[in-house]
Amino acid sequence: MKDLLVRLKIIDYLQVELEIPKISFVNRLREHVDDGSIGALSDPFEAFSSSNNDYKGKVDSLGFKIKRRRKLFDMNIDMAVASGTYIQKDNLLIINAEINGFHVMMIPFYIFCFIFYCLIIFSFIFSDNFGGGIPVFVLPFILIHACMMLGIPYLMMRRGTKQLKRELEREFFFITK
Repeated sequence: MKDLLVRLKIIDYLQVELEIPKISFVNRLREHVDDGSIGALSDPFEAFSSSNNDYKGKVDSLGFKIKRRRKLFDMNIDMAVASGTYIQKDNLLIINAEINGFHVMMIPFYIFCFIFYCLIIFSFIFSDNFGGGIPVFVLPFILIHACMMLGIPYLMMRRGTKQLKRELEREFFFITK
């Protein structure tokens, strides 16, 4: 399944090389990340937090697992999570990160939508059109609605992954300055 998500660009990888010692990078990253849970339903009142940090998660000397903090009146529903490790080679710090925009909560949603639309389409196909069945012109609208209900979350996950990758790349370079 991971290969499929990589091909759909919901999972992406980031490798950054920085000229900074590992210990100072980890300490600076900790200053920019609030410690906390990064689950989808972890903190419903996270937007009301008074912290100025943009990220939330866990950072230690072995690696990190962070996500973008929700803010008040922020219309983006990002579920993307970045997890990564550090490797120190001479004076270069190599950061390998995986950005994952897919959340396990989406599996039941897609299963429910698929079953729901299959039932609607099969009931449309096998209904009696002359005895009060669904009119023929409704089928294209049902198919368009199904494409939107299945496609919009996919596009949101893909955009969240792309956006988090771009922001982390900027943030890592900003931390070194």
